[in-house]
Amino acid sequence: MDDPYVVAGAFARQFGDAEYALKRSGRMRLNKGTAEADWDAFARHLGPEFFAAVVDEGIAKTLIGAPPRRLMNDLVWAPEIPVPLKNVHELIVQGVCRVRNSYLHGEKFRGGPDGQWERDVTLIKEAHVVLQAALAWPGRANA
Repeated sequence: MDDPYVVAGAFARQFGDAEYALKRSGRMRLNKGTAEADWDAFARHLGPEFFAAVVDEGIAKTLIGAPPRRLMNDLVWAPEIPVPLKNVHELIVQGVCRVRNSYLHGEKFRGGPDGQWERDVTLIKEAHVVLQAALAWPGRANA
């Protein structure tokens, strides 16, 4: 297995660069006192063709088919059984952004059931590949 911290660090760095570019190009969430990148707008700009291309290329099978869950306030992961992602918005926000959040907020590489580290690395690798594809997508948002 690849070193999970190297894999995650590369993803986190590129994600940060993309967030910086989104904010500096004016793609920020409205009605916020703080500058936050608008990943929803970025996903809309990519369009359904991007999601279809990711599915067709098979670059995010785990990310789409068994997406990351969210850690809730009661420290339970939800939903209990994740539903496959079905569109570009879910891929970017519930896939790529959630993987980034889970890693940076300390929820990756902490043990868990057998195979969890491998799954964490797979999710991070796939999220990174999707992010790279989104940034290279023709007509993409300014990021």
